[in-house]
Amino acid sequence: MSVLNQEVRDHQRDSAFEFGHRLSKFISESTRIGDLLSLDYSEAVVLVHDALRQAVNGLPMGCFLLATRIIPNTSQNADNEDTSLILLRVIGHSPLPNRSDTDNWRFDAARRSIDTSEQWDADNRTDQFTLNQLRHAGVRCSVLGTFRYVKTDQDWDLNFGADISNFYTGQGMKVYKPTGDALLEIVNYTKPMGNTHPLAGNPVEVGRVRYSSSEVSIDSAQENVPVHIEPTDMLARRTALFGMSRSGKSNTIKTVSAAIFDLRKRNPEIGRVGQLILDVNGEYANDNPQDEGCLRNIDDNDVVTYGLFEHPNDLGRRMIKLNFFGDSVSDWSNEEEVVTSLKMLIAGKGIIDEYLKGRTEAQYVRNFISTNVEPPIHDWQDMGKRIRYQRNITVYRAILAAANFEPSNGLESAHIDGLFGSTLTAAMISTDEAKYISAANVLSQRSAEWMELYQALQALQEFTISGSQGKGHAKFEEFNRQYQARKGKPWNDDTLNGLLSLMSYRGGVSRIRELRERHSPNVEFDYSTEIVDELEKGKLVIIDQSIGSPVEIEHTSERIMWEIFNRQKQTFIDPPRDENTGELILDDNGSILPPPDIIVYVEEAHNLIPAHDPKLDSIWARVAKEGSKFHIGLVYSTQEPSSILANILKNTDNWFVAHLNNQDETSQLKKYYDFEMFVDQILKVPDTGFLRMRCLSNPYIVPVQINKFVAVQPQ
Repeated sequence: MSVLNQEVRDHQRDSAFEFGHRLSKFISESTRIGDLLSLDYSEAVVLVHDALRQAVNGLPMGCFLLATRIIPNTSQNADNEDTSLILLRVIGHSPLPNRSDTDNWRFDAARRSIDTSEQWDADNRTDQFTLNQLRHAGVRCSVLGTFRYVKTDQDWDLNFGADISNFYTGQGMKVYKPTGDALLEIVNYTKPMGNTHPLAGNPVEVGRVRYSSSEVSIDSAQENVPVHIEPTDMLARRTALFGMSRSGKSNTIKTVSAAIFDLRKRNPEIGRVGQLILDVNGEYANDNPQDEGCLRNIDDNDVVTYGLFEHPNDLGRRMIKLNFFGDSVSDWSNEEEVVTSLKMLIAGKGIIDEYLKGRTEAQYVRNFISTNVEPPIHDWQDMGKRIRYQRNITVYRAILAAANFEPSNGLESAHIDGLFGSTLTAAMISTDEAKYISAANVLSQRSAEWMELYQALQALQEFTISGSQGKGHAKFEEFNRQYQARKGKPWNDDTLNGLLSLMSYRGGVSRIRELRERHSPNVEFDYSTEIVDELEKGKLVIIDQSIGSPVEIEHTSERIMWEIFNRQKQTFIDPPRDENTGELILDDNGSILPPPDIIVYVEEAHNLIPAHDPKLDSIWARVAKEGSKFHIGLVYSTQEPSSILANILKNTDNWFVAHLNNQDETSQLKKYYDFEMFVDQILKVPDTGFLRMRCLSNPYIVPVQINKFVAVQPQ
């Protein structure tokens, strides 16, 4: 037994030395740049020499360094405390203890050469001893954490801890600038995450390491190594892209979206992620010279485009329109048919209400907005309430017709048989006034042309309000008293009054004519429902919002987001079941199926997600707080981080930060991770595609130049 134990111990020791040797390959003599002067838990100071700095192509701000006691390319026990690499980032200059002496020497040398064309460090201008002293400098670094190999049950794993567990002031450490394979490992290191997606671990290249705008060479394979992202980091998470116009935000979105789309190539089932892009500038849906095509062309079968208007180069585009009239109802006693047939009518009323809000203080408009056209499903067996509801819907449709909304099939004329009652029309006729008599004749018919009905309703509105001239209102009051005595309630309810009030003022109906572009009598399905159906199938849906008013864009976006949120929430609460047995459907691991993954991309997000949302129950706040649970990812981009709802910023997991041009915006970034180290560079450097990136599985920020997205050419 002792022999066996000894063999096990020998194997463990050999394994520990093997992985210690692997760690030593991160460094080499050719990349050594100096020695560690001081170290604490958050910062370090490194002594560097100009010759060593020059040999590694310089030490730009933000570059990575490694401090260690490991000797390059040697075998050391991975279990030892010293067999580790401390990851540093250059953040500035640090004065050395001999600063006063070197300042004097530098002053003397410069003074001696000021009247010549030679540099003060030229041969024979300053002695070599002094020059050597002047070529030392201190570099201040932040401590990012520690790399070491850690033994697991199965093997040894490279582990990064975002701190240091200990340091000794009496021990020296050599410092190296990682390049090549070492730098590749560092910038693409991802920390193990719990409950990862089945397709995690398949990173996609998105760019290359870039430390500075004025880099020495962009062709150095040792310096400019590829940078990858883990596409699954974006699933059910919040992702921010901040930067000025032309800084590369849209290019990054296209790159990320394409990477997520390609997950289906790894697994045709679980790799299908629904993606929705709210395309405010039309560059994702329409071919453009910037992309030499557009994202729409990535796939003919799994990409769907929507828009407010047709496009000559996108013949398959679907329209973001509703049938504001709804469908014709054949049986008003059938609750299910009524609810289904009027779904789009109700949605259209909501669009009109949102459009009118804040546009006027007129009471008649507020009355119209407050009218509820949803069916009284709790009292559907009450015939009187059904007739009132049918009457109100008919009046509402007459208003639409007067606003030049084209009626849908089956509704070419108004069906009004029995909706207004013979006692009402008799009361109107008894006034002996032509306008009321004419209106009563129309309201007594089985059907009428919409404009004919609208004119009759205008007379009815005047007939029912106090202050009307002649015998009109007096006759109505007499009729209404008798009606209320029989029925226990007045003939005209608040909904009818609210609808009729829009007819009482010249221009009332004309207020909603601008929304005709949102209407189509031939639409069979609510676009928001249709879009979510496509997302659930794992398709990429692009909505061209380049044409449309801000109010329309905002309302359309919110309608779609609510549909996504409610559908995902419902699936979470009531998971899919087998149609035959009624039992819950389980995945291969025996777990209940979660909602499908959906990601929503919002450009110019400050227009949709304001920083000061008066209602923290808005759809954007809800998605920020609860979206992860319901498998909704949110990718938002803006020039103004300060304009974004604080709840969303605080719950953001992935960050891509390009150039911002003022300190009000960068002050927001200082609150998150260690972006404060990059603030000066973010303010000064406007290079397109030069971003500071930190994703969910990344333990630190990586400066990266994002690759240019080139679309698939249209066929």
